[in-house]
Amino acid sequence: MYVKRTSGATMTPTVARFSLLSVVLLTALRAGLPTNVRRAVAAGQVTFTEYMSYTEVVAYLRALKERYPKLVTVGSVGRSVEGREIYYARVSSGGANNPIMLVDALMHAREWITLPPVLYFLETLVQDATLRAGLDVVVVPILNPDGYEYSRTKDRLWRKNRGATSNKTCVGVDLNRNFDYHWADFRSNNGASSDPCELTYAGPKAASEPETISYQNFVRNLNAGKRVKMYVNLHNPEQSIYIPWGYSSTAPKVPDTAQLTTIAKEANSALVAAGARAFTVETMAADYPATGTVSDWVRGVAGVAQSFCMELPAGGPDKQQGFAVPPSSILPISKEVLGAMKVFVKYTTKPLSQ
Repeated sequence: MYVKRTSGATMTPTVARFSLLSVVLLTALRAGLPTNVRRAVAAGQVTFTEYMSYTEVVAYLRALKERYPKLVTVGSVGRSVEGREIYYARVSSGGANNPIMLVDALMHAREWITLPPVLYFLETLVQDATLRAGLDVVVVPILNPDGYEYSRTKDRLWRKNRGATSNKTCVGVDLNRNFDYHWADFRSNNGASSDPCELTYAGPKAASEPETISYQNFVRNLNAGKRVKMYVNLHNPEQSIYIPWGYSSTAPKVPDTAQLTTIAKEANSALVAAGARAFTVETMAADYPATGTVSDWVRGVAGVAQSFCMELPAGGPDKQQGFAVPPSSILPISKEVLGAMKVFVKYTTKPLSQ
């Protein structure tokens, strides 16, 4: 059973009352996860019935560019620890000064369900001239390619990148604790960890990882003309839309909190209209503090006011299976997320806050 992290304290008495083992044995959990046996995706094609590999996604992006050469450009943000390219696709309606919407996924390797919705969004953009009118959309489908492939082939619950640490037995840095804004600000309770063996290990210093360095540079360059008006960072399984800040629940509210909340609530309404259960709308820190996050960095350093983190649902019909979202849920969730993306597109061209 998946229990939302904020419910841990309330669950403890129940666990004790029934004399249940409260230690989660990851090996046992992993044994119950679905295997990666599936049909291969035809080269250059996209599917919403299976989870695609890194290689399949790259082939799809290149094919998309070939199919829509006047609309789509494909490039590299930079390289990962293991040398994989971190690709992006840009869909442009052609205006030299178009506002830009930036969307990314799979920063945390085990959050597979974040990938299909951004590919579904791409497919919709190239086919819907009205949706893409007057803006550019940049999509980075796999921010953590090494971790994703490791999760696919070795350890389904792998979260971090594959960087070496000071502890030879513990690999990886949590990329969403490694950005250079309130990095390792341990005034926030459990906002990150200094222990290389922990899931939220923030790294030896801010922006220590090649993935983080490359993405910070990419976003800065993309926003050099102050054209990035919307940022959406996808995760799961909290089923929430977060507005700044994440680094501390006691941090002063951003002055445009009301405007950001309006956008997030409208996105939630679109999700519900498409069949989703209601998402929570709040600051990230109100749910759980997290320091050095990309959404805080995009707002606090890159200067993109409309910066959101959207956590997709847990898996299974009862939404209690954590990261193990079954392939049968890929298309329904992708369609639901598209509704929210259309709201974010709307406020890219007509921002409430900038």
